[in-house]
Amino acid sequence: MIICPNCGVLTKNDISVYSEELRKQNFLMSPVLPVCIRCGREVQITHTCNGGHIIALNGTCGSGKSAVAEILAGKGFLAIDGDCVIQTVKHRKKVKQVGFNEMADEIAREIDILSLFGNRFVLSTVILPEDLSRYKEIFESRNLKYRFILLKPEYRTAVERCRSRTCHTSVTPEYWIKHFYELLRFDGGVIVADNTNQTPEETAAYILRAFNKNDENI
Repeated sequence: MIICPNCGVLTKNDISVYSEELRKQNFLMSPVLPVCIRCGREVQITHTCNGGHIIALNGTCGSGKSAVAEILAGKGFLAIDGDCVIQTVKHRKKVKQVGFNEMADEIAREIDILSLFGNRFVLSTVILPEDLSRYKEIFESRNLKYRFILLKPEYRTAVERCRSRTCHTSVTPEYWIKHFYELLRFDGGVIVADNTNQTPEETAAYILRAFNKNDENI
């Protein structure tokens, strides 16, 4: 059910899901903040996702996860970006810092909201090894078939991409690139993709080919 505090019960055609006003990055993906298109008030949605597919793109800063997610969004995937999730939580909770639990809860909430409009999702965010089980819990409780893909170009490539990218207004310090590059090591359950010599379009095309060939295995 979708309820507006002013207009009452709505349908999904009565709401706008993504908020460009909250977006701070220079890309097409926006924070998920559903509002009534009649009055502009934020709406309450009581709906739980039940089935579908989700691709979780992981990687250090400059690995290309947001760029690839943006391309997949243009191919019909419903996109959730980690930076956008933080912006939504800060807006909704009126806080300056966002912890992991708040982040995970918001991602689950956004999957439920977006499932009103489709059943193919792409999530781009940093997922630490110790947090993998929480994401699996979120996906499995919603009957989502999932794949975790770690985009891992060569280290210097990630650094150069951070320096040249235009989606953020500031350059990520190399300290953080190295921190996550070394931290994101998994024993299993994650597909590691070396996209050093690939453009975002080529990486997205690879993911789409695998997805369309056998959507239960990607």
